[in-house]
Amino acid sequence: MLFWSLSLLPLSAGVGWSAFEWFDERKKTRDSAARLTQKAAEHAFDGSLGGLPLLGQVLKAARTHAPAQLLAACWFMQVGRWDLALDYLEGAVIRQSPEALLLRHLAERQPGVSRWRHAFFDAWQSLGRPDFRQSTLLPNPLQWNHLMADTWSPWDATHESRRLPLVVLNPDLARVHLEEVRGLVLSSDSLPILMALREHLLAYEEQDPPRPGLLPAVDERIGQLAGSSPRTLQLALIPFLTGSSFSQPFTRRDLETLENLVTLAEWKQPSSEQFFVEMRGYYEALPPPGHHAWSAATLAQGVSLGVWLYHRARASKAHLNDEDRRWLGRLLWLAGARLREQRSCLEVEQGLRLQMLGSEWMEHSPSRDDCITVWVDVGRWQASLMQAAYYRWPLASLQEESCEPRARDELTWMRAFADKSPLP
Repeated sequence: MLFWSLSLLPLSAGVGWSAFEWFDERKKTRDSAARLTQKAAEHAFDGSLGGLPLLGQVLKAARTHAPAQLLAACWFMQVGRWDLALDYLEGAVIRQSPEALLLRHLAERQPGVSRWRHAFFDAWQSLGRPDFRQSTLLPNPLQWNHLMADTWSPWDATHESRRLPLVVLNPDLARVHLEEVRGLVLSSDSLPILMALREHLLAYEEQDPPRPGLLPAVDERIGQLAGSSPRTLQLALIPFLTGSSFSQPFTRRDLETLENLVTLAEWKQPSSEQFFVEMRGYYEALPPPGHHAWSAATLAQGVSLGVWLYHRARASKAHLNDEDRRWLGRLLWLAGARLREQRSCLEVEQGLRLQMLGSEWMEHSPSRDDCITVWVDVGRWQASLMQAAYYRWPLASLQEESCEPRARDELTWMRAFADKSPLP
């Protein structure tokens, strides 16, 4: 009995080790397929997957990997091969999933030009608005500022007058073309392009060459174009805040200056929609043009100025008497009102932050309650949009179609998913 037990011990250990190796190998295969699928999804979002070897690798992985199977179905829908898309949606791995069910409903509608968003929305609604927030089949969404195009190769082939929009998307171009880009900045007549570039440069570390190499020139040119009497609060805040840190308190003289600035009637010009249309024209040869135009339009909102104002106000609290704190609170409220008049989520949210702080310091509960109500509403609209996981579906046409209505009125776009208004 003892000999039998002793002989069994190494046999059992061997079986255990083999099982461990098998599970470990399966995990490696699964992780590799997941990385491959996410990488391929990035190219599906911009419509370039079909020209890459990645597509064949995804189709191979789709035999056993559920997210790859869903991605393959999306790709064939994108290129109009509805028969192949349905074949993948009938795969045993995903057939019963709500994601596959929605895509089958979408395939029934076979959306054509400019109908993808409505077909998707109708399919989602018809299924009872399923919640895809925790979906393990959909890839991670691409952020609004994700650069999906090669901006280096087109540089030489792009006319000088159209190169600055490339730098807006990728300021790293200045690492190679610094003097040329600085010259383009100083000769530019487009305030929104300069504002978008300024916002992008502020995301760089202070000593990272593109920022010190270009930001002073950008501010100089904005100052020249805006003149001594800027027409918008956005432009007026640049010289007011430049050179100060977030932690620098406002002086009484600063408050007097800010009092004049907040009388300006607009946050920015032109509208996000106008600038989006202009930039989409620049990016026509840079797929997907709508995504890149939306990125530029978002940068041109100049929301960092509102953030800067907010932090300097917070840093000022301990240095102000009650009267001056109420004064600053009123100024924050007015500045926030200019931002809240805009139609983008980022601008409205920053406007609400300023107004909530302002109403607190003014000790005015009704205005604070109004801000909280709007904040909760915006949060609900965002949650509904996330419930549909709209930005995670790797369908280039679906994503591209959303850009213009979002640039026109992002709040209305979000409200539609909360069933508060028709989908634009």
